Amino acid sequence: MQDSRDINAIILSIYDAALEPARWPAILDRIAELADARGAFIFDIDTSHDAKPRVCATYHTTNYESSLIEAYLRAHNEQELKDQATFAASSREGDNVELVPDTVLAPSREEMMQRANAQTMASYGIHYRAGALLNKDHYYSDRFAVQFSKRAGPATGERLHLLHTFMPHIAKALNIGRHTSRLFNVRRAMLDVLDLLRIGICIVTSAGEVVMTNREFDRQLDEVGAFRVDHTKRLVASNETVRKQLATLYASASNHGKFGARPRKEAILHPLEEEGMGLCIEVSPLFMPEMLGDRGFKGFALFSLDASQSYNIDTSFLAQAFSLTRSEEAILSMLAEGLTNAQISERRDRSLETVSSQVKTLLAKTMSHNRTQLIRLATEFNPRIFIDPNIPHSGDEEKLPLK
Repeated sequence: MQDSRDINAIILSIYDAALEPARWPAILDRIAELADARGAFIFDIDTSHDAKPRVCATYHTTNYESSLIEAYLRAHNEQELKDQATFAASSREGDNVELVPDTVLAPSREEMMQRANAQTMASYGIHYRAGALLNKDHYYSDRFAVQFSKRAGPATGERLHLLHTFMPHIAKALNIGRHTSRLFNVRRAMLDVLDLLRIGICIVTSAGEVVMTNREFDRQLDEVGAFRVDHTKRLVASNETVRKQLATLYASASNHGKFGARPRKEAILHPLEEEGMGLCIEVSPLFMPEMLGDRGFKGFALFSLDASQSYNIDTSFLAQAFSLTRSEEAILSMLAEGLTNAQISERRDRSLETVSSQVKTLLAKTMSHNRTQLIRLATEFNPRIFIDPNIPHSGDEEKLPLK
C-alpha cells in the first residue's frame, strides 16, 4: 500500500502545476512510477487547422523522447483519433473520471496487436494502455493516457485505484490552468502576466493572509464587495456560506476534485446584489510554488470570475457541443453580455416567463446549476476572453506584450 503522505504530496504538486506547467513531466514521472507504468501523457486534440484534427502531446513523462512522440503521431494520427474517440465514447456518462482499458479498442487483443500503431508501440515496449477524459464539457481538451509494459500488464486493483485517486485532481488543475499558465506559451514568470487577465487571482497563505492579487481581483475588492481584507491581512468572504465552503477547501487537498471531469461544478458561487449574478470562485492548493520564490510556502490560489461582466463567447461552438437551438444560443450570448433575465426580456420583446423558461432549459442542457456556472463553462471554449481586450492580438500568444 502506498504511503498516504506520498500521495498527498503528489496531489499538492498537481495543483502547483496549475500555475507552473513545467512541473507536469516530473509529476507524470512520479505517478507512472507508483503505478508501475511505462509512461503517461496529457494531451489535446487540435482542431484549429483546416486539415483533419490531430493528437497533440501537451505533457509527457521524461522517459519519452519528444521527437519519437511526434514521429509516432504523424504516422498514426488517423488510428489514434479513432482510438481516442472509442476511449471517449466509453467514459462520457456522469462526471467521474474513468480510466478505460484498451480492451475496448478491438474485439480481441490479437486483432488489436495487428494494427500498425500497436506494433509501433510494442517496439517501444508498450503492450497495454488506458485512456481517460479529464474534461467532459470539452471533449477535445485534457485527455490522459497511460501505458504499460508486457511485464507490468494492465492496471488493475491497487494500481488502478491509485491512478483514479490522482485523475480528478489532474482534471481540476488542468481546467484551472487553462485560464492562466496554459494561455501563455512564454518562459516568463506568471507574475508578469497575471494583470493581463480578466479573471481575478488572489494567492493566500494557509492562514488566509493575502500574499498577492492581480488587477482584476483588486477591482472586485473595490467594486463588488464579495471579499474584504481584514486588519490581519486575511481575506474574508462577506457571505457566510461562502466562508464555510472556502474553509472546507482550505482544510485538505483531499476535499478537492470531487466532480471529476467537470471541475467547474466544484466552483463556489458568491451571489451579488444584481439578479442572478455572482462570482464563480475556484480554489487551488499551492505547495512550494517557485513563482513566489519561497520554497517553504503553503497556501491557496483563488480564481474569481465575475459573471456580471461582459464576455465575448463563441456561442456557435457551444450550440454544437450542447445541441442548443438558435433561440437558446441567442439567450446564451446575452447572458454572456451580463444581461439579467428582465433585460433579455426587454431586448427580445418576450415575456419574462418565456425568457426564464429558456434560461432554465439552457442550464439543464449544459448541466449547470446556475447562470454563473454556465458563464464559467462557456469561457472554457475561448480562453482568449480572459486577456484584457486592450491588449492587441497578433495570433501568436508568445508575442503578447508583458508588463
